[in-house]
Amino acid sequence: MRKTALGMALMAFLSVGCAPMMPAPADRIQTLPVVKMGEAFPSGTEYVLYIPANSPIPIKIATQGTLLKNEQSVVGSTSFTRDLYIYKYWSSYDRKTWENSHRLLNVSFAGGMDASGLNVNVTLDQNR
Repeated sequence: MRKTALGMALMAFLSVGCAPMMPAPADRIQTLPVVKMGEAFPSGTEYVLYIPANSPIPIKIATQGTLLKNEQSVVGSTSFTRDLYIYKYWSSYDRKTWENSHRLLNVSFAGGMDASGLNVNVTLDQNR
């Protein structure tokens, strides 16, 4: 009984952990509503996030923690150089060819402190 429970738990863990490695469910994605960034998203249903090229993308950075005397937030805006569609673990430039987001995009976060203050850097590059 214990081996069966352990085996089932391991299978569940592996199936969840491997989900991003599975092929994108392109047929299912095509049936989902597309929501442009900044628009209201449908409550209680899945959707594809659409970020059009050259449209504003809000950036929100917040600081918090026990070492800080007060919380702060900074709001800015940027834009992408090309269209991007996102659904769960998958991304697409044309809503036809879906790839694991980590293969299509490279996102990195870095931060630290020096004499100029607290620095936060976010890099987002195209892998393809």
